[in-house]
Amino acid sequence: MDLKLNPRPYTTAQSALSEDGTFQPVSYWQETIDVVPEPPLEGEHSCDVAIVGAGYTGLSTAIALKKAHPELDVVILERGVAGHGASGRNGGFASTLFGWDLLTTVNKLGKEKGGQVYRLMYDAIAHLRSTIEEHAIACDPEYTGYALLSTCAARERHLQKEYALAHELGFEHHWLEGDTLDEHIHNEQYRSGIFDPKPFIMNPAKLSRGLKDLAVSLGVKVYEQTPLIKLDDGDPATLQTPDGTLQAKRVVLALNGYASALNFQSSTVLPVHSYIVLTEPLTDAQLTSTGWHKNRAGLETARNLIHYFRLTVDNRVAFGGDDADLYYHGAFRDHDPRIFTNLEAAFRKSFATLKNVSISHRWGGTLGVTLDMFPTFGCTGDRQNIFYASGYSGHGVALANYAGQILSPAILASLGLSAPETTATPFFYNRNTFPLPPDPIRYLGMKAYAATLRLQDKIQGA
Repeated sequence: MDLKLNPRPYTTAQSALSEDGTFQPVSYWQETIDVVPEPPLEGEHSCDVAIVGAGYTGLSTAIALKKAHPELDVVILERGVAGHGASGRNGGFASTLFGWDLLTTVNKLGKEKGGQVYRLMYDAIAHLRSTIEEHAIACDPEYTGYALLSTCAARERHLQKEYALAHELGFEHHWLEGDTLDEHIHNEQYRSGIFDPKPFIMNPAKLSRGLKDLAVSLGVKVYEQTPLIKLDDGDPATLQTPDGTLQAKRVVLALNGYASALNFQSSTVLPVHSYIVLTEPLTDAQLTSTGWHKNRAGLETARNLIHYFRLTVDNRVAFGGDDADLYYHGAFRDHDPRIFTNLEAAFRKSFATLKNVSISHRWGGTLGVTLDMFPTFGCTGDRQNIFYASGYSGHGVALANYAGQILSPAILASLGLSAPETTATPFFYNRNTFPLPPDPIRYLGMKAYAATLRLQDKIQGA
């Protein structure tokens, strides 16, 4: 398997570094961190495990490998800087959502498998929280839970079924309406909701840099400013960069939505985009008017084209979602004025008391989305020496930070090394994913599908 970089998708996205080598933030989160980029890889090197991508997946895998076997030589190659991609731009929700909500997941997978998946997601949340606390990662975590809200009768009926199913499976969910809903958000647009106390919010860019520092402290070599130009999965695998070569016994492709630029999983994991608008800090009176000041939970609407929103530590509102767009020929785009306009209108509609609050930031980023919205992990290549994890479909914070716990046992076993005890291999490891046709059929098909979802939301009043 030979993979070669196609630079075309990156031409529509902002580089992590300016021409003089300084960091260029894309998101508000990235403005809150200080970044001195690690030097690029130069010359010829070798290692036990090479990881491509310094987002949550790559960092968690490197950390898991080094904790299990400190003697392993683990190297990360990052095109920009750690956390420049989705790991430094997302909404900062560590939630149980697994592409779909619990009810839809169970409808698709069955009660036993769906329940197992959600238990794994709770393990992922607990793992991330323990990592933050054990290593004192300063990422502004707020353990305030998560609420899924209905805006119409059809979605309320869906949530009632989900609430009953959650209790049947033994999950600690709470029904919200009337006064209990007002304890989380006071807004006539929302009829009811389900509250889960386990998820939490954080600053995703601070988390990324904290994980990068943790990996380095464990002995992981991190080369930033180092795009992968070519990968040959020989024995050993050879990774070619602009100024160097790295040979590795095993390779982990931790690229998610960016994998298509290497022509990896390009027919099964699509580079779809999500966007966020962010307000200026709210005054105490403005915050109180929303009723959000009491519990500060992360919130999401039960729509096809979801809206998700949360408070930052300085009481800004981050409001995201709406369209999840795919661009022609897989282009990566940090900004889309049309979607920003739609998001701001949805925000104004959702928070009438904040009509005079200005928008201070607008940004977006690339997700990896599969056709069935479930992730895909596994091992591939002619010599089965290439490991991967991707397709989080917009809900990757918890699972990508758990990817190391899922991937590392298989990587270690392939090297003849012992692995810590782990949970049973999840169904999405080495699963078959349905391939999609190339553009323009793919592009037009996804546009038609999104239009159908949008129309259903409109008809239902969601």
